[in-house]
Amino acid sequence: MLFKNSHNSNFMQNAGVLARLAGPLILGQLAVVGMTVTDIYMAGQIDANTLAAVQLGGSIWAVVNLIVIGIMIGNSPIIGNFWGSNQQHKVRYQFQQALWLALPMGVAVGGAILGGIFILSRLDIAPEVYDIGRRYLMPFLITGFMFPAFFAFRSTFEGIGDTRPVMVFNLAAFLLNIVFDYALVFGKFGFPALGGEGAAWATALVMTFLLICMAVYAQRSHTMRSLKLYHDFAMANARAIMSILKLGIPIALNIAAEICFFAIIPLLVAHLGADVVGAHAIAINIDSLVFMIPLGMAQALTIKVAHAEGANNPKLARQICLVGFKLVFLLGLSMAVLKVTLRSDLASAFSSDPNVQSIAMTLFLFAAALSCVDCLQMAASGALRGYKDVRFPLLIQVVAFWGIAFPIAYSISLTDFWGEPLGIYGFWAGMIVGAFFAGLGLLTRWNIVSRSRIQAATV
Repeated sequence: MLFKNSHNSNFMQNAGVLARLAGPLILGQLAVVGMTVTDIYMAGQIDANTLAAVQLGGSIWAVVNLIVIGIMIGNSPIIGNFWGSNQQHKVRYQFQQALWLALPMGVAVGGAILGGIFILSRLDIAPEVYDIGRRYLMPFLITGFMFPAFFAFRSTFEGIGDTRPVMVFNLAAFLLNIVFDYALVFGKFGFPALGGEGAAWATALVMTFLLICMAVYAQRSHTMRSLKLYHDFAMANARAIMSILKLGIPIALNIAAEICFFAIIPLLVAHLGADVVGAHAIAINIDSLVFMIPLGMAQALTIKVAHAEGANNPKLARQICLVGFKLVFLLGLSMAVLKVTLRSDLASAFSSDPNVQSIAMTLFLFAAALSCVDCLQMAASGALRGYKDVRFPLLIQVVAFWGIAFPIAYSISLTDFWGEPLGIYGFWAGMIVGAFFAGLGLLTRWNIVSRSRIQAATV
């Protein structure tokens, strides 16, 4: 084991080990979200309508892809347990079943995208905003079909702790996306100027690149060659696929409970104008970029806890989590300071519209407060996934964001029940409330689960 199993283990040494595992995951996730931020940046250089349309379309895609991610993440702790107990043949079999699951999921994603376009048509937005948003979403029919297969590979690599290839491929994809965005949005290098739609075609090209890289790595890399992932390819097995769904669906709903709260905001405030939606787009996309830091740490906790559980060492699993929680809170505070310090520069970099800049700068103050609480609820959620405890955390997330936060946010944002409506600012206040109660509940649940595993092991 990489961690010292001793009460006198040095925090910095253990934090360094966890950070080395989380580092590639964080960089890889930053690259993925960086692609969306690049889309928003390019759209903001055209006009406010394009910025609003790309944000609305991007919100719909974000909900869909995060549900896919949640389901496929269910494969990671299963792989981690097999790897931790040195059952490599089961790792191969589990990977193959994840690929089988990816096929119907790819078709389902296409249906969800078409449903998103219909929802867009029912919003109270300008016709030109709808038209740009519709054309932006259409290429995601291609991207979405490939996306579950990409995550079948990724969740397998991460499950065994091999995180570097995901980082390298995602960073390369991020750089390619910048080039493709520039070429297709503005019509450079002989390509037609497609505007916001061009950013979505760039994403489709990049996803093709990523899937090819993953497939080749699984076949030819030194790390994966011994697993023979394509060897004796098994037929689809309902029980194995259900084992992924049994974990993955609650994880997906867990993620969706929070992310849908974020994604629904631009839909609810679309009638307030392109300036408000555009400012929200800037703040939420920068916040999503920063959010990848605690998310990467959460993924690392999932992997290390799953390995410790597979090795029947619950004391080590709890120790790993305590180090991770302390580390992620320090990171959250650091990110909050940066958001406050750089809010003016960030707002002006993404839009030249003074009104958009002014609203975005205020939203960055809310985003700073969000960083301090959201990091802990994400880390606790990742730790619980490593324990394969996913149903009770789902209940906690739903109650926190939809039972408590949403009624508060909606009433102070769009009604006069409490006084003058706060508009977009009320929804950001609601996000902070939801993340706080989710964090409190998830940390309490983790404490109960981790202690009960230790007690069961000592009986």
